[in-house]
Amino acid sequence: MAESVGVLSIWWLGTQYDCQKGSSIRLPAMRNVTQVAGYTAHRSREFQQGQVKATPLLLVGQSLETFNPGDEGELQVLADTGQSWVFPDAYITDAPTLTDDGGKMPITWEMSTYSETTS
Repeated sequence: MAESVGVLSIWWLGTQYDCQKGSSIRLPAMRNVTQVAGYTAHRSREFQQGQVKATPLLLVGQSLETFNPGDEGELQVLADTGQSWVFPDAYITDAPTLTDDGGKMPITWEMSTYSETTS
């Protein structure tokens, strides 16, 4: 039986954060865009930024300010199946909203480049 991804672990600026289940990752890549002209559809291409969405928990001793939008930094994502992705130019798009439901704070990172390793 093949194993599939069950858990994604997140490191932001060198610190690991525990995240709720439901994190997602989209790698930066080219995408197809439909161009309609007359009665035909044509395809053009454009770059689509990568995106990682996760919901870290803010724990005792951690600072919410760490997740304010600012300069680019390194984001690492590790799957429990051995794949890992490093995004050296990741940035947070919006300041997170912290909830009193266990310290959940949904965050979205976007990026242009990555490296991937598989094991």
